[in-house]
Amino acid sequence: MGKLQVIEKKFEFGFRVFYNLFRLFPLIYSNTWLTLVLTAVTIAASVGNEIVNYKTGVIPGKFYVALIEKDEPKFWHIFWIASLCYVGLCLLMALMNFFSWCLYIQQRKNLVQCLHKLYYKNNFYYQLNGVDDHGIDNPDQRITQDADKLTKLLGTSIIPTVLLSPFIISYYGVRVWETAGGWGFGMIVAYFLIGVIINRILIGPITPWAARVEKAEGDFRYKHVSVRVNAEESAFYKSAEFEHVFSDLSFDVLFKRLLNFMCWRFPSQFFQSFFDYYGGCMSYILQLFPLFVFHMYDNLTPAELSGQISNNAFYFIYLINCFTRLTDLAMNIAELGGYIMRVSEFVDTGKLHQSGIKNEAFRRNSELPEKASGDDNLIETEHLSFGPPTNSNIRIIENLTFHLPRNKTLLITGDSGIGKTSLMRVIADMWPHQGILKKHFKKTDAYFLPQKPYFPVGRLSLKQQLVFPAEENEEKSGNDEEIVRILHELKLGHLLPIVGNIHDSVDFEWQETLSPGEQQRLCFARMILAEPTVAFLDESTCNVDEGMENAMYEMLRKVGPIFWL
Repeated sequence: MGKLQVIEKKFEFGFRVFYNLFRLFPLIYSNTWLTLVLTAVTIAASVGNEIVNYKTGVIPGKFYVALIEKDEPKFWHIFWIASLCYVGLCLLMALMNFFSWCLYIQQRKNLVQCLHKLYYKNNFYYQLNGVDDHGIDNPDQRITQDADKLTKLLGTSIIPTVLLSPFIISYYGVRVWETAGGWGFGMIVAYFLIGVIINRILIGPITPWAARVEKAEGDFRYKHVSVRVNAEESAFYKSAEFEHVFSDLSFDVLFKRLLNFMCWRFPSQFFQSFFDYYGGCMSYILQLFPLFVFHMYDNLTPAELSGQISNNAFYFIYLINCFTRLTDLAMNIAELGGYIMRVSEFVDTGKLHQSGIKNEAFRRNSELPEKASGDDNLIETEHLSFGPPTNSNIRIIENLTFHLPRNKTLLITGDSGIGKTSLMRVIADMWPHQGILKKHFKKTDAYFLPQKPYFPVGRLSLKQQLVFPAEENEEKSGNDEEIVRILHELKLGHLLPIVGNIHDSVDFEWQETLSPGEQQRLCFARMILAEPTVAFLDESTCNVDEGMENAMYEMLRKVGPIFWL
C-alpha cells in the first residue's frame, strides 16, 4: 500500500499566524493553573528587574554630581547603594531567566501532551504515516522540534516582553514627556512606527522560509534515520555510494533553503541592528529640547546639569530600548509564525480526524454489535468489498464471502498483492469496507501479528517487550516462569543470560540486535503469552525454518483459532 502524499503547503505571515496562535493557547495552557502561576512569577521577576534597573539607571547621574562637587562621603554612599542595586539586579535577571525557562518547559509539556493525545487517538498516527498524510510532512518533527521552538520563543522571549512593554513604555513615556516635551516623545514614537513599518515589510518572507527549512530539516533527518534502521539491508545491496549521493542531495535541499532563509533574514537583521544602535544617537538629539528649546535647565549648576543630562539620557535610551525590543521581536515572531502554522496544521488535521468528518477508515464499520460468545462462527462476511482508503474507486477485493468457525484454523493463500494483508487491515478496522462483516469476538480478545516485527524503542526489558502493549507492572503482565518456558520452546533461551534479569532494562535496541528470525519468534512468544481468543497472522513466520514454523503453529493451536494469511 502506498501512502498518499500532498504537495508541500505554503505558509505566509499575516493575521492567520496570530489567529492560529490564539487557537493554540488552550493547548499551551492546558495545565492552566500551574502554567498561569509560572507566567505570573516570570512577569513578577521581570517587573522587579525593571524597577531595580530604573534605580541603577539614575545612579551614574548621582556619581557625576558627587565627582564634580568633589564630595567624597557622598561618593562612597552612592557607591555602596549602587553595589547593592547591581547585586539585586543580577539576582532578579537570573530569576527572570530561570522562571521564563520553567515557563517554557511547562508550556512545552502541555503542548506535547495534547499533541500526543491527538496523535495516538483513533489511530491518527497510522493515518498520517501509513495512509494519507494530508500534507502533514514529518509529524514526528512537528511534535518534537517545532513544538520545542514554538514554546521556547513564546516562554523565554515573547510573553515577558509583550506583557511588560506597554507598562514600561507608559512609565518612561511620561518621563520623556516631562523632560523633552511632546516633540521629544513624538520623535521617539515616530522612530518606532517607522521601524514597525519597515520590519513588517522585511519579515514577510521569513515565515514561509522558516517553514520550508523545518521541512527540509525533517527530511534530512529522516534520510539518516532510514539509513541507520536499514543499515544491514543497505550493506547487502552494496548501496553505500547510492546512500552517500542521496544523503548529499537531501542536505543540498536543506542547504539551499537555509541559504535563502539567511538571505531574507539579512536585511531584517541589518535594520534591527541599525535601529538598536542609532537609538543611542537619538537620545542625544532629544537633549536639544530641554536644553536649547525649552531652556528648562538654565538655573542648574554644572554639577546638577551633568546629573540631569545623565538621567535624561537614561530615560530617552530606555524608552527607545523598549520600542526596539518590540521591533527586535519581529525576527522571533517571523520564525515563530512558521512553527505556529506547522503545529496548528497538525492540530487541525487531528481534530478533523477525531470528529470523523473525513476518512472514517478507523471507525468500526460493522452494523451488528460484536459478541463474545454464542455464535458458531467467529467471523462471517457476505459480499465484502474493500480498497485503499486513499481512492474509493479502487477495489482490491469484491464480493468476498467466507466464515471462520470456532475452534478452527483458516489459511488464505494466493499471489502477492491480491489483498491478503489488506483483508487483515479491514478486520482490524484500519481500512473501510462495504458489505457485511460480522465479528463475534471482543476486540481485546483478538491478536494481530504482522509480517514485520515491531519492538518499541527505549532499551526496554525483555519482559516489557513480551507483554507489550501492556505495561510490565500490570497485574496481568505474564508469569515469569511461563515466559522462560516459552522462550526455551522457541529456542530463544540464549537471550536470558544476555539480559541477566528479564525485568532489567537492556543496553541495546531489540530491533537492531536480533536477527529477523529471532525477531519473529520473540513476537510470536508475545502473542502466545497474550492468550488471544483468535489470532490473525500475516506471514509472521517467513523468516524461520520449516521445523520451527511447525512447532510454533502447534503451540498456537493450543491457544485458539488461527486466521493465517
